[in-house]
Amino acid sequence: MVGQVSTRKATSVILQMIKDEKIAGRAILTVGLPGTGKTAIAMGMAKSLGLETPFAMIAGSELFSLEMSKTETLTQAYRKAIVIRIKEETEAIECEVVEVLIDRPSVAGAAAKTG
Repeated sequence: MVGQVSTRKATSVILQMIKDEKIAGRAILTVGLPGTGKTAIAMGMAKSLGLETPFAMIAGSELFSLEMSKTETLTQAYRKAIVIRIKEETEAIECEVVEVLIDRPSVAGAAAKTG
């Protein structure tokens, strides 16, 4: 990365702390203006820590979605990063339809209908 000397120094300190297991936690949150290199730095950190290091990128707009809670969004991103797939198992029941009867309530004065 060109420039950003202080950011690169901070990144190397954080990487060393992670390697020395001096950081408690499982994630690093980077915040800044668009185009400042947050994603590039995070990808570089993940690569330098090894292939088994999970990496997930989340935009701020995803966290403030009306469709899902923040916790659900973060959980899905975490699962995606560590490649966990939750498989739903459903049971299918096979059968043959022999006859269909539709019962309709009779209207006053009309004949009862079935069909």
